[in-house]
Amino acid sequence: MSGRFYGATAAVVVAWAVLALHGGRRGACCAGDGSRPQPPVLLGPAAGSTLAQAPGGAVDMMHTRRGDTGPEVVRRRSTDNGCTWSEPQTVLRPLPQGFGTPLPLLTRDGELQFFWLVARGSGRRPGVDRFIDIWNAHSSDGQTRWTRPQRIFEGYVGSINGMAQLDSGRIVVPFAYWVGDRPMGPPTGPNVTTVVYSDDGGWTWQRSPAKLTAPCHEGYNGSNYGACEPTILQLADGRVWMLIRTQTGWLYESFSPDGIHWSEPRPSRFRSSNSPGWLLRSAGGGIVLLWNNCENTSRVNGKGVYTNRDVLHAAISHDEGRTWRGYREICRDPFRDEPPPKRGDRGTAYPYAAATGNGMILCVTGQGRGRRTLVRIDPRWLEETEQEEDFSGGLEGWSVFTAFGEPVHWWRNRKQGAHLVDHPTRAKARCLHVRRADENPPDGAVWNFPAGQRGRLTLRLMLNKGFGGGSIGLADRFIQPTDDVGEKKVLFTLPIRPDGRLPDGSRLQPGQWHRLELAWDLEAGRCRVSVDCRSAIELAQSNDACAGVCYLRLRSTAEALDPAGFLVERVHVRVTP
Repeated sequence: MSGRFYGATAAVVVAWAVLALHGGRRGACCAGDGSRPQPPVLLGPAAGSTLAQAPGGAVDMMHTRRGDTGPEVVRRRSTDNGCTWSEPQTVLRPLPQGFGTPLPLLTRDGELQFFWLVARGSGRRPGVDRFIDIWNAHSSDGQTRWTRPQRIFEGYVGSINGMAQLDSGRIVVPFAYWVGDRPMGPPTGPNVTTVVYSDDGGWTWQRSPAKLTAPCHEGYNGSNYGACEPTILQLADGRVWMLIRTQTGWLYESFSPDGIHWSEPRPSRFRSSNSPGWLLRSAGGGIVLLWNNCENTSRVNGKGVYTNRDVLHAAISHDEGRTWRGYREICRDPFRDEPPPKRGDRGTAYPYAAATGNGMILCVTGQGRGRRTLVRIDPRWLEETEQEEDFSGGLEGWSVFTAFGEPVHWWRNRKQGAHLVDHPTRAKARCLHVRRADENPPDGAVWNFPAGQRGRLTLRLMLNKGFGGGSIGLADRFIQPTDDVGEKKVLFTLPIRPDGRLPDGSRLQPGQWHRLELAWDLEAGRCRVSVDCRSAIELAQSNDACAGVCYLRLRSTAEALDPAGFLVERVHVRVTP
């Protein structure tokens, strides 16, 4: 909940040095030339940096550094989708004490609005003796002159996740503030979401009368902050759309005719693990949402576990939010299969994005040491309908961690579970091995693909002799690989008994490769399973789905040690959006 942009560090210098090195890989790095869409590209570390659209379709990356006259805001500019960046150029100096890297907004006149979150107070009670205020400054004369920073809201404010200039010229900044001494818990937690707005280019600011909240529930696995960290975007019909972080398992939404007066928040179609989103328009006019389409983690023996931010997703709409495609992973925690840090935030949350003039999207995202990174996304990739995996590229596209042990202060240990092994008959080929190697929970493996209301997934699978049981599941969100409570949210599950038998009595023979096909139809609420091209089973949908199926879940269900497990050679999926 605290501000994310405080001060420059050595990590920023290192990050930008790494980004500069990527300029030498233009052939592999650059996109937007009409070629086939490529998966997201990690362009390098980006700790302490923010992004802003720049005139002419360029993108600026900004951070603070120590200059000759004190702290200053500098930028590097990219005109080639983040492949190369200019030398640093001072934008604003000097900065007042306590001001770090601002969140920038390019307005239609080519000027910049800067917004800072600035802490004051030495206490520990938000909204009582500890505060994080919003400050603003704006440029003029082609970004060559700046106003003196002014405070535009006093209170305790969480992260700001996107501002907007409306067609009317009004500038709207959404945020949430903490009501002092209000407890974290039912009915709505301590946070209230609202906006401040300016009709004169940032000279004066007004606060909306809106006080938006969302429900909180007892026993929630996490901090019951309430409605917070909103993001906004203006729709083609003039309405302003807001998506709000909540602890309900969903992003909530609200609409406004003018950016001032807002409707009562309601659940949107987007599931979320208590994490914020970011809305923007691509150069082609589509709406892109970046968020954590994740099921929150489950308590273990009543003890809390840090929320699920292991992967960040994106989806695109070409009809002003009525229908969406994608729901694809655009960034995965690079350390997701390792023991997590015992303190602080981690994962892929808090995306800050900007669209380039030729169709790409650049995004800075991630939390925790070594996790903040710059990602380039081709929105066309979100619209693909086919994907396959033969493990020739390793396990980068999979999450295979096993969480184990008792939680301690929201921390729970992890290790890699499922892993790659040599193919038993094909030289140089690899297979995914899922088993139960020790007394910790059995292996799980999770793989994302484009979302579809209907689709067909095929995989080649072999049970090893001594196999102790397993399952194949299809889901509409990321559920951590070994989360047993989350497993109940899977849409379709095909259990495989230790003797290889399926629910209809047919049997998979150990030591033999089998071709399994799962053809689902969410409108009909069913999934037909065939084995080796023979119809076998019809699975009924066990949970509601707002998005299409977009995840394969493989589990060992062995009750005792099972080093044998099963192998997966290949997976292929084709969907109908």
